[in-house]
Amino acid sequence: MPSHSSPPAAFDPSILEQLACPVCQRDLQLEDKQIACAGCGRVYLVLDGIPVLIPERAADRAASR
Repeated sequence: MPSHSSPPAAFDPSILEQLACPVCQRDLQLEDKQIACAGCGRVYLVLDGIPVLIPERAADRAASR
């Protein structure tokens, strides 16, 4: 059975309109390959096209620069 490796899924930025920061409920913005909160400054990862909006796994924007 041949092994097929598919490319990682890309994040669709149009869904940002439907998402909010789980901590402060503010808008999210796509920055590079991460999602940043305009309110509290948390930065969430996007893994295989899926935003990981888990506050415990988020980084602080100031620390990620």
